[in-house]
Amino acid sequence: MLLGMGEHRVTVSFPAVPEYLRLARIATADAASRAGLDYEEIDDVRIAVSELCSVVSLDPTAVVTLVFHVNPGELVVEGEARTGTAAIAANELSIAILSAVADDHSISTTGGVTTFRVAKTSRQSTV
Repeated sequence: MLLGMGEHRVTVSFPAVPEYLRLARIATADAASRAGLDYEEIDDVRIAVSELCSVVSLDPTAVVTLVFHVNPGELVVEGEARTGTAAIAANELSIAILSAVADDHSISTTGGVTTFRVAKTSRQSTV
């Protein structure tokens, strides 16, 4: 994958168990800060990533991998976890949370791997 001008890409992997969700939240907050998001935007994207990591953390032997695409004024987080043959979908509460805090989000399962994407853009860069 080619990186855009000024883009930095960081990858973090951790076991798909609740004890490691804090790592996802900390890494997301750091990446969002580096992208220049403000405090509320950082909190929003942190909540979104944490929610999706919770949704895909079904198998304690699986690994969640997050890829942070850090651009000035924008953070895109792509995640994946091996979740088995069942299609994984966010429930209504998760969808409501994601819709409230993320500019864009998606989740899908193909071949036993669930992938998700969250995007957040700084209000400063859209003004």
